[in-house]
Amino acid sequence: MKLQDLKNAVEAIEISENMQREIAQNVSERTRRDKWGGVKPVSPRRRAHGMPRVAAAAACAFLAVGLIGVPVRALVSSLVKERMEEIPAEEHREMAEMMDGQPVGADSYSREYTADEQRRMKELWNRYQEGEFPEGKLPQTDREEEAEALELCYLTTDSSFHLPDRALTDEELLELIDFEVKRNYALQKRYEEECADEISADEQGRKEAAAQAVETGGITEQEAVAAAREWMQRLYGITGDGMEQNAYFEEVQDAGYAGSGEKNTYMVNWTDMPNREYYYFYISAQDGSLVYASHSGSALVDSLQTPVTPEETEKMLPALKDKATAFLEDKLGLSAAAYGEKYAHYVLYMDAASDVQRIGNPVSVIFWPGSGQSKTASPPEYGYAVSYAWDGTFSECCRVKDIDTYWDNRDMLAQSYQKNYGVEVRQIKVRLDEIE
Repeated sequence: MKLQDLKNAVEAIEISENMQREIAQNVSERTRRDKWGGVKPVSPRRRAHGMPRVAAAAACAFLAVGLIGVPVRALVSSLVKERMEEIPAEEHREMAEMMDGQPVGADSYSREYTADEQRRMKELWNRYQEGEFPEGKLPQTDREEEAEALELCYLTTDSSFHLPDRALTDEELLELIDFEVKRNYALQKRYEEECADEISADEQGRKEAAAQAVETGGITEQEAVAAAREWMQRLYGITGDGMEQNAYFEEVQDAGYAGSGEKNTYMVNWTDMPNREYYYFYISAQDGSLVYASHSGSALVDSLQTPVTPEETEKMLPALKDKATAFLEDKLGLSAAAYGEKYAHYVLYMDAASDVQRIGNPVSVIFWPGSGQSKTASPPEYGYAVSYAWDGTFSECCRVKDIDTYWDNRDMLAQSYQKNYGVEVRQIKVRLDEIE
């Protein structure tokens, strides 16, 4: 979202595009490993609500972890910018260093926000941008005993928020908002200081690559955003109005993090910070078509954390087959009959020591052109992988240019997981016509 799009009402403190890309790529690697291995169940106190942890080293390598996504841009008013700039530099450094020392990859909460608290949080976020700030600060402690005794506080050692059993007041919600803005600002400030040269060179390279793509008949960033907005309405039934939006050109990264083999894309995303909802789209810079789409939010995380047994998969596959087929035809406007190879794909892990089997999340339904497609349908140009949590919650859609690249990517992930965790990984492929 550019300043002119804010109607001159706000200024932007941004998690820069370069930093956002590094975070997104690293978060994707973490999320992809978690999905492949299945996210382990957590206690109610460890429900994750992704918050970036970034450590900028001398070479500007990044350590960023999270479970459901990253607020890619913190848009705040000029009043908030002034508030952040008034904070002593030492306080910003201390906050960034505190986050470096945390051994966890996401925030956790002692309980979920209630529906009313979520509603008020969104309203207060807008009022916060207009200059309504908390009178106090969110209490912090590095002692678990003290955290248990306080009604509301942040435990710095494991990035956990301890919330009272009663309803949070507006003041307390504002303190939580203010604390998160300070964390984002501290990370951004340090990153820009330590990686200024790398940021400048990278951004210049991307601008030149994007300009070259347009010169050869490709689309502009503005056109990519418009295309992504249409897909957001089509896939999720929302416009993105009121959310924070960011876009950048991606020249070399495989779009979709799923072995799609695509190059030269625009990554367009929307962030609903108060509700921790994130929407990601990769749009082809060549023709504006959809390459990848995904949504991250607490509902999906909960679904991905739900264990599934091998016996349960047989009961769930028919409904997932129907969901994916309907998605392909109704959302993407493609004919399932045009695809000759159709599989449900997931992974099974076996712990040799305990002989325990478990099923990974999510399950992907693969549609690939092959010898069995209908002779009356035009052969499709691309394959597609549509993924769901086992309970049917939509996870992502990825266009596949090369099926061998796609399967090689899955083999790589399986081998990596097996090496890192010592668990036997079996890839399960079931033809859709065998699922009744």
